[in-house]
Amino acid sequence: MKKILIIITALVLFSACDKGFEEMNVDPTKPSELSPSSKFTFVQLYTEGEWYGTYLFYNVIQLMPNVQQINITHYHPIFTYKEGKNTHFFFERQYAYTIKNLVDLEHQLQNSNSSTKDVDLAMLHIQKVLAFSRLTDVFGDIPYSEAGLGAIEGIRQPKYDTQEFIYNDMLQTLEDAVNTLSNGGSSSFGSADIMYGGDTEKWRKFGNSLMLRLAMRLVKRDDAKARLWAEKAIAGGVMTSNDDIAYLQMENNSNDQGPNVNQLTKCFSSRHPDQIKISKTFFDYLQNHNDPRIPVLCSTVNGNTDPSLQSGQDINDFNRGPDHSKPNINIFGGSGIIIYDAPFFFQTYAEVEFMLAEAGYRWGLAGGAAQVEAHYNAGVTAAMQYLSLYGHGVDIPQSEIDAYLAANPFDMNNALQMINEQYWVATFGNGIESFSNWRRSGYPQLVPLDIASTLTGGIIPRRFVYPGSEKLNNLEELQKAIDRLPGGDHNTSRVWWDAP
Repeated sequence: MKKILIIITALVLFSACDKGFEEMNVDPTKPSELSPSSKFTFVQLYTEGEWYGTYLFYNVIQLMPNVQQINITHYHPIFTYKEGKNTHFFFERQYAYTIKNLVDLEHQLQNSNSSTKDVDLAMLHIQKVLAFSRLTDVFGDIPYSEAGLGAIEGIRQPKYDTQEFIYNDMLQTLEDAVNTLSNGGSSSFGSADIMYGGDTEKWRKFGNSLMLRLAMRLVKRDDAKARLWAEKAIAGGVMTSNDDIAYLQMENNSNDQGPNVNQLTKCFSSRHPDQIKISKTFFDYLQNHNDPRIPVLCSTVNGNTDPSLQSGQDINDFNRGPDHSKPNINIFGGSGIIIYDAPFFFQTYAEVEFMLAEAGYRWGLAGGAAQVEAHYNAGVTAAMQYLSLYGHGVDIPQSEIDAYLAANPFDMNNALQMINEQYWVATFGNGIESFSNWRRSGYPQLVPLDIASTLTGGIIPRRFVYPGSEKLNNLEELQKAIDRLPGGDHNTSRVWWDAP
């Protein structure tokens, strides 16, 4: 991954300008644009985002505290509950780097004569859906069909498509992509694909698994459509083991300010140990179930992972001090998950099993009611086992997993709660997914901070407000999106799929 730094530098410069002195300084002996493989590596890395301008603010300061996985003591809770407090970074950086280069690569591939063109495009389209789904899930209506076309078609003020249109198109895009991958063929990306190494079968499973995720988002808005697409995804073949997880293996470089190191690690390790704490809501859930993940996810400020010595911090307590657990930062090895070369997970097999359990409970899919418990148990097992991908000694023995399932048996009468509380734990670190599934399912049942009474009318935020830069650069199209948004452009308004 060392060559990635060079790729990123070149692409950031490429992204920063749409026109200039290109025609005056062209070397006819060298290619006029970067290779598709280099661009694909770039967009995969930037889909996660950079640590400070993007990841720190949208994930660590906003979303993980929103779903009460962590507490931020360095910042007043106003950072989490006040509208537009640094959430603009995610919108602006994703469009400037990830989306622009995705669309540019798509255009390059569409106009190529490569024998791998169709397969490469199918993989790119799955990556594109991943990137756009993360944006629309937190903002709602966004530039989509015209996004990234400034240099290609001269569209400088792209329209905001409705989230309904975006979801319909993303689902169809995934269906088309997995159908292409099902027909065989190979990709030219090879090792430049830092998620699956060009393995088209794993991309096919990921495409169907992502389709299942988007389908489940729709359960409150359109149950029939949610079932239809969930059925398609399951029939198409979703992830079947932790070998299929969609993740990036990062580099161990504490000085890296870009996207080459694990961004969660960068955020946690750059903060003083007293600044980021494990929320009492999260810790109590783990402790009350005698969860063997406590020593992996949590530690005292001094690095002790003994559960009996730990406790979470109340969501309304923002005092800094050594009394409560922090995320298990272990920069120099050991059993902690927070290390620079830790992987970043976009979607896990555990999440898929939990969705299969819910699809079985809701609609009789994936083996029906008889298999709901089996899918749930497989999800819990996978959620504990995949932590070993962090390396550095992380390993939860099967005997502890079996003991956990025996002590906390599945209850069909509380199926949705149990499934989605486990989903919440399994997505620790992936704030967008934790936040989205909480809004979709209603679990875990959270209560707002006391300060919410004055900032949000007592409501936990449910979306990000649009960035001020859009009011300067694309006001007309932005206003159309705001006019469609029930309640207006506020963090308490609901995106389309988040029906009351």
